[in-house]
Amino acid sequence: MAGRRIGLYLRNAAFYLAAGAWSVPFVVLMPFLWLPFPVVWRAVKLYLKGILFLLRWLCGLTYQVRGREHLPAGPVLYASAHQSTWENLFFHLILGNPAMIAKGELFGYPLVGNIVRRNRHIRAHRDGEPDKVRASMEEARRQLGEGRSILIYPSGTRTARRLGMPARRGVAALYEMLGVPCVPVAHNSGLFWPNDSWLRYPGTVVVDLGEPIAPGLGKKVFLDLLADRLQGETRRLLSIRAGMALYDGAAAGEPGAASGVS
Repeated sequence: MAGRRIGLYLRNAAFYLAAGAWSVPFVVLMPFLWLPFPVVWRAVKLYLKGILFLLRWLCGLTYQVRGREHLPAGPVLYASAHQSTWENLFFHLILGNPAMIAKGELFGYPLVGNIVRRNRHIRAHRDGEPDKVRASMEEARRQLGEGRSILIYPSGTRTARRLGMPARRGVAALYEMLGVPCVPVAHNSGLFWPNDSWLRYPGTVVVDLGEPIAPGLGKKVFLDLLADRLQGETRRLLSIRAGMALYDGAAAGEPGAASGVS
């Protein structure tokens, strides 16, 4: 077990070194964010695909998407579980670069904030100031009209491996205003990319695209249905084990558990 733990540390150290080296040319290119967005987006996709390759090669971490057959034609409202930074990065690729309702702090981070703004993600206003909230809602409507899906995390923040989804009013307001199907997105990224650890664990992040919730339901009915579908599938994914040994000091489902699915 000790040898396995040391191997985990060494693989993670190699990943961070390789990811840092891979990031250098993209940081150098940051002044060119003013270029047409299709050019910028190709660079972002290349960067993310490179990080995915390094995760698979050095950390043994992959992902699998289920339920694409559920997706209707046209843009949708994605309502996703939020467990780690993994989905913040890779949902750009998996979900076709939706406009994300993002916490305001992201817009102020060095480098990251520039990319978030250039990608036209939408600022979440947790203070509830009516004018700012209204402006964000209108921006979501505008981007949906351009054919772009919208992504929101109903819990409003990362919840690690807890199953509770204290859905905020934002998801219900968007659902009512946008008038498009809402697709629940369950996953188990928190098992392999825990928010409270620098370690990345081997296994397979499973992303499940649930059956869409049709537009037009009342607020309570919608929130109850969303919570039921999102929590039920998330609970199932978090309980999956593929017979992999747990590392020292890690309980099942806690940070450090090496878990995966076939």
